[in-house]
Amino acid sequence: MGIVIAAGFLVSAAIDLAVGAGLARHMASAASASRIQFFGSVFCAASLVAVFLGAWMPSDLRFGYALTAGIIFRLSFATYDIPQNALMALATIDARERLRIASVRIWFSGAATLIVAVTIGPLVARRGQADTVPFFLGLATLFGIAAIGSAAVLAHFLRNRRATQTAETGAAAPPGRFLADFWLLLLVMVATSAFTPAFGKLEPYFASYALRSAWWGGAVIILMAAGIIAGQPIWMRLSNRMPGGVLMLLNALLQIAALAIFWWFGPVCPSMAAASAFAFGLGNGGVGMVQWAAFSETVARLGQGRVGFSYGLFAATSKIALAAGGILLSVALARTDLHDANSIGLTSLMAAIPGLGALGCALAGVGLFLTERQRKPVFVAAGPDLGISTKLSH
Repeated sequence: MGIVIAAGFLVSAAIDLAVGAGLARHMASAASASRIQFFGSVFCAASLVAVFLGAWMPSDLRFGYALTAGIIFRLSFATYDIPQNALMALATIDARERLRIASVRIWFSGAATLIVAVTIGPLVARRGQADTVPFFLGLATLFGIAAIGSAAVLAHFLRNRRATQTAETGAAAPPGRFLADFWLLLLVMVATSAFTPAFGKLEPYFASYALRSAWWGGAVIILMAAGIIAGQPIWMRLSNRMPGGVLMLLNALLQIAALAIFWWFGPVCPSMAAASAFAFGLGNGGVGMVQWAAFSETVARLGQGRVGFSYGLFAATSKIALAAGGILLSVALARTDLHDANSIGLTSLMAAIPGLGALGCALAGVGLFLTERQRKPVFVAAGPDLGISTKLSH
């Protein structure tokens, strides 16, 4: 199963690169990117419904249909997702706007996780019952309507929008070159995609074999998502007082502390497992907010002609890291005794693998802080008659 999941992510990575490069010249402005996103939302919604229709296909056609529908959905999703990401650089005018948009994005990501935890989990547990397929089709249709409607409204508001760079963005990147923080943030994406998701992916095993309680298992995953949501106002307020790199470091350390508490108390105290999951979600949401805002700021300085490919590479990096993380989890689970009464091995995996990602984010936060200090523009104002230069750091 790890190989199957990894192969799907690798196909998605190739699609992301192709879509990002192929649509790069069509995403030169917020208006054009929003139009592409709208058409992508239509194709994405239709293909998502088509995926679930496979449950009603004859058994001899089901595999081929599912494979084809899945590939079409991945292609449609990339056409919807990459222009949406590009709008974070194209439809904003300064770093503050990008940070605010990144925070809202992470908030809705946490809300989506809550929807999945509350709605999809019980349905999966009822697999095989006749009423589940129509419900999935109805849910996919509602999500499709929301995607198309929101994309249409956004395209309407951005139809004449042109993003303008300000002095806050600092110096533009040389043609043909990427900035140092661009590659640094790609490494952050590797850390947050390959290692961080292990906590949520291993949580059902933890609920079944360690907690042995569906209620507490649900509470752990729901509180993790609640932490992502609840933390956004806090991190936005703190972002007024500290650089993004310091904020990323702070949130990475919070994740490490939460994972240490989970490892020590999680198997023996369900309430502590839930509380530490909430704290882990807080840190996860903070890292994500800084990561997306900083990458959007970096891409904005690359020039509009390179936005599409940059976000295609960003998305592809995520998918490749997710594939590697899936293989890592499958190998680790194959070597773990899930029936161990104390589930020490499983708990250690849930703490150690995301902990590696948090450690990487902590180091990246230090690097990001250093690049932020180097990038601060310095304006020189000449004195009226004395030839005195006054340096004003932004």
